[in-house]
Amino acid sequence: MTETVVIKDKINSSLEMNSAAVEFLDDVDKINDKDILIDFTGVVFVSRSFAQSYFTKKNKLNKNISEINISEEVKPLMEMIQKKFE
Repeated sequence: MTETVVIKDKINSSLEMNSAAVEFLDDVDKINDKDILIDFTGVVFVSRSFAQSYFTKKNKLNKNISEINISEEVKPLMEMIQKKFE
């Protein structure tokens, strides 16, 4: 089964601090499911440092994590940073 986590509910609608990304994914790592969807519904801002920490930490976890519902405003930055980790 796939677990869905709404990131705005865990942090807020403005994702700025790289430490918040690490703490969030530490919590995600504790979820028993191997497949996890991170729902970005309601997120209006993601800083470059948050995105870099998010993808750095995500790639270290032994889980299948995917992102959904990323807004058009946030998507270009997320895609740019994600490509650096592929």
